[in-house]
Amino acid sequence: MKILYFCSEAEGGLATYAQFQSQALAQIADVAWLAPDGLMPLDPMDRPATIPIQPMRGRGLFARATRFAHSMFDPLLLLDKTIRQVRPDWVLLSSWSEYFAPLWAWRFRRWRKRGVRFAAVIHDPIRDFVRGPLWWHRWSVREAYSFLDVAFVHEKIELDTAGLARKIPTVVIPHGPYLVPAGTASSAELRRKFDILESAYLLLSFGHIRNGKNLNLLIEAMAAYPDVWLLVAGREQSAGQRPVAWYQKLAKDLGVADRCRWKTGFIPECDVWEFFTVADAVALTYSRDFRSASGVLNVNAQFRKPVLASSGPGPLKTAVGQYQLGEWVSPDSAEALKQGVARLMAIRPDARWSEYLANHSWEENAKRVLCALCANLK
Repeated sequence: MKILYFCSEAEGGLATYAQFQSQALAQIADVAWLAPDGLMPLDPMDRPATIPIQPMRGRGLFARATRFAHSMFDPLLLLDKTIRQVRPDWVLLSSWSEYFAPLWAWRFRRWRKRGVRFAAVIHDPIRDFVRGPLWWHRWSVREAYSFLDVAFVHEKIELDTAGLARKIPTVVIPHGPYLVPAGTASSAELRRKFDILESAYLLLSFGHIRNGKNLNLLIEAMAAYPDVWLLVAGREQSAGQRPVAWYQKLAKDLGVADRCRWKTGFIPECDVWEFFTVADAVALTYSRDFRSASGVLNVNAQFRKPVLASSGPGPLKTAVGQYQLGEWVSPDSAEALKQGVARLMAIRPDARWSEYLANHSWEENAKRVLCALCANLK
C-alpha cells in the first residue's frame, strides 16, 4: 500500500505535527512526501516534488489576498499533479481546511472515482468560524469533506459535514510530543540571561501571539500577584491580531511591565528548551473558541511544567483534567485566571506526565493511522 503524505504548511504547529507523524508512519509503511522545502524528513527518493514557499512581499490588502490565494491553490494543484505521478493507494492530508473548497474539491473527487482514497487529520473539527455568507461556508465544508474516506481526530466527536449524504468514519489518534534539542544551562543561569529574578514565579506564554490566547487577561491576572512574572516568547501571527506593542502598553498601564519579558520574533528550534527550562509554569490560556489539541502542551510534555489552561471543550481540556497536568480555569475570564494562578502557586499538581506520554506517542499515532487505512482500503 502506497501512501502520499501531503502537508502544505511551511512552519508552525501543523508543520511540526506533520514532520513527527510522517516520520513515525514511514517506519511502518510505504510513504511518499509532498511538502514545502525544508520539511523533508524522508529520503530523497520519497520526494516526488516540493511545494514552493510564497515570498512575504507586500503588506497591502491586494498583496495579502494574492499571497493567500497562491498559498491555498498552488499546493492543491501540485497535489493533483503528484497523485497522477505517484498513483498512491491513499492520500493523507496532514491537516484539513474548507476554504474555497467548491473551487478545488472536484479534482480529488475525480481521483476518488478512479480508486484513490483520501484521509485527513482534522485538527479543528468544529468549523464555526464563518468567512463570507453562511451558505458559502456550509457549501465549502460539505465540499471539503466530499472526497474523504477517513477522518482522524484527537478526541471522539461527531463531525458536522454540512449535510454530506454519506457518513465519514472517524478514528481517534493521539497527539504525540514535540521533542526539541535540550541544553545544559540551569534555570538560575537562564534567569540571569533573561534578567528575571530567581525568586519570581515565572509563567511562560509560548508560540504565535494572537488574540485567542487571552494574553491580555493573563497580564491583568498577574497584576494581583507581585511575585508573578511573565515571559512571552513567539511572534505576531498576522494582520488583524493585536500587535505585541498593544500588550506591552497594557502591561505598562497596569504597572507590571517591569515583570514582563518579551522575546518576540522567530524562535529557532535549538533555543526552545531555554524558555521551558526557565519557566515555573506554562500558560495555555486559550479562548472558548479553541477546541483542539495544543501543540505547546506537547512541547511542554518534554519539560513537564505545570500548566495554567483554558479553552472550549476538546482534547486540551480532557488532557489537563485526565492527567492532572495543572490548573484548569474557565475561559475568557481574568478573575478565573487570577484564582488559577493562586492555586498553581500554592499547590504543585501531581501531574501524570509519564502516563500522558505513554498514551500519546507518535508510534501509536502512526499505528492507528495505518490500521484505519488498511481496514478502509477497498
